[in-house]
Formats: sequence, structure tokens, C-alpha cells
Amino acid sequence: MKVLSLLILSQFFVACLMTPEPVETSRKIHPAISDLDNLEMLLLNDQQPIYENNRQLASTDNLRLGMQKNRVQRSLGAPSQVEIAGNPKYGNERWVYERSVPTLDGYYKEKKVIYFEGGSVVGWESH
Repeated sequence: MKVLSLLILSQFFVACLMTPEPVETSRKIHPAISDLDNLEMLLLNDQQPIYENNRQLASTDNLRLGMQKNRVQRSLGAPSQVEIAGNPKYGNERWVYERSVPTLDGYYKEKKVIYFEGGSVVGWESH
């Protein structure tokens, strides 16, 4: 019995001696935040304008035939390109919206074209 208790006591002391001392660091950070998290936050902040542009163009579900140009512009923002067909007073125009869509391989350009006749939406298409 004495041998068994001596053996257990010796293993306890050996385990205590082998436990490494905690290393003090000069930088104190919250354990839940790492450098990788900080980098991810920086990247997300850089992507914010692209996200906002994508969110605006995603609202084309609200686009309806017969909508006036001012309502379309309020919904989608300013177009990246405006093309006028014929006399400008007739309101026959084609508005082009472009955005960058993120993918696993990088980005691709998505293009939405909205057609107006007489100042009202008569159709649209996406490329």
C-alpha cells in the first residue's frame, strides 16, 4: 500500500514539473478575436460598396412594366449608362446597370438593360 501511494505521489510531482509555465505576451487580445478575424473584418469592409451595389440591383424584382423613369431611378439608383433613341423629347431610352458579382473564381460583370418608351418601362433583360 505504501508503495502504491508513493508511486501515485511521485507521478503527481512529475506531472507538475512537466507542465509548461504560461508565457506572457505583450499584446493582450480578447480570446475570441484573432488576427484572422481582424483580416476578415478588413476584407468585409472593403467589399461593402460592392455589397451595396448588389443589394440595389437585386431590388429589380420591384421593376414593373409602365414604371416611370424617376421611380426606376429611386429603386435602382443612377444607371451606369443611358442611351437615347431618336428625339430625346419622346423618352425612348435604354438604361444600362452593371455590377460585379463575386464568385469562387473571382468576379464577373452582370449587366441589366431597361428599355423605356415614352418615359415608361416597356421591358428589361439581364446578361
